[in-house]
Amino acid sequence: MADTLEALWSAVEVLEHDGRYQNLSPYGEPQLGRRGLYGSLGGRSDTKQAQLAMLWVLNLSDGEHSLLDVAGRSGLPFRAVAEAAAALEGAGLLKRVGEGA
Repeated sequence: MADTLEALWSAVEVLEHDGRYQNLSPYGEPQLGRRGLYGSLGGRSDTKQAQLAMLWVLNLSDGEHSLLDVAGRSGLPFRAVAEAAAALEGAGLLKRVGEGA
């Protein structure tokens, strides 16, 4: 029963946090360190995964790909992709587009 509940919770989490984003700095590499995005990952055990998720989100945020698409193509957990999108949006590098924006 606990496994079923965990699976349902994961599905609800995806439905709540999925969305499409537009990269507001699509040309060149944005200075993530200057924006405090690399520095904020220092104490985490999944730092490399978090950095990779940010790069994938930036690369595929064309307004057409959803975060679920990014997670599928990158092979990264959806939660890591959603957290990366939230951090990038907070830094002014992404804008949510479409329904629920």
